[in-house]
Amino acid sequence: MEPQVNNICLFNSCKSWGGGEKWHYETAFHLNERGYNVSFCCQAKSEINKRIKDSRIKTYNFRIHNLSFLNLILLVRLYLFFKRKNIYTVILGLPSDVKAVGIAAKLAGVKNIIYRRGTALPIHNTLLNRYLFRSVITRVLANSGEIKKRFLEKNPFLMDEERINVIYNGVKINGIDFYPAEIKKEVLIGNAGRLVEQKGQRFLIDLAKELKSKSLNFKILIAGKGPLRHSLEEYAYQSKVNENIDFLDFVENIDSFLEKIDIFVLPSLHEGSANILIEAMAKAKPVVAFNISSIPEIIKHGETGFLAEFGNVHQLTEYVSKLVEDIDLRKQIGEKAYLHISEKFNAKNQFEKLLTLLN
Repeated sequence: MEPQVNNICLFNSCKSWGGGEKWHYETAFHLNERGYNVSFCCQAKSEINKRIKDSRIKTYNFRIHNLSFLNLILLVRLYLFFKRKNIYTVILGLPSDVKAVGIAAKLAGVKNIIYRRGTALPIHNTLLNRYLFRSVITRVLANSGEIKKRFLEKNPFLMDEERINVIYNGVKINGIDFYPAEIKKEVLIGNAGRLVEQKGQRFLIDLAKELKSKSLNFKILIAGKGPLRHSLEEYAYQSKVNENIDFLDFVENIDSFLEKIDIFVLPSLHEGSANILIEAMAKAKPVVAFNISSIPEIIKHGETGFLAEFGNVHQLTEYVSKLVEDIDLRKQIGEKAYLHISEKFNAKNQFEKLLTLLN
């Protein structure tokens, strides 16, 4: 039986929760609401499976890792799944999905095999990748211009550039009443993300040291869990700023967290398109981040937030200090951030771009 255009599969085998998983999760619901017959594939013990399994969207569990494309039994299972469901389009979330799931989908006759890329790093110029991106993957969705630029860095002929489309992470825009700025005794600085090297939370502890030396009244709230929790807490203790930093673990209600804070700081080493940064700005929060990868596509320096030179804690501190000390500046930058996100990163507009590609 020929694949039906209405049959679409979203495949994300990541165990943890991040911006890519959030995009797959929300896109599944949007497509379902538009009348698509959506199947969702993920790992059984993943965070995304916990969130989606009680919904009206049917989930299917596959265990995928980097070498799964060598597992013939798994490839046959995937092949039969695509055939049985008559899948027309599959959207893949991870490089490991591209290899195993992409090949099985190709063999099963899936017409659109799409890879959504959220990492601003080049694709390695290997024989396998040349095959995958020339003969298997029909289109790449890059969630920033920087990701598209870096994608072909090691091989400009890996894939036709017109088959790489930029669709930003979107956020639902809710109306905000801009009340007069509220004077607070203690300014709350927020950060949210997995506690891993890439997210750079160690810089937040260095930031706390410098803010404390200026005798500023502040508290840094770090939302997230990960393998670096203990070492970060130890570093905060050694730096004598443990009383200025609260590690909150995973925060279920991120909206409530963002509404609570006064300033959002993102000291990541690299980002695809920082979803949490967009969400913070959509809450009219002033933001400070390092000037890396795709961050300048989100923040207009000095207008909707501040961009510090990568790794320059003194400059990071300078911008955060300005916001801590000047309540009117916080309000002004926050309002401009909200208006910028409403225009450029509106989830509704980004989803319409996706539908145009699918159709």
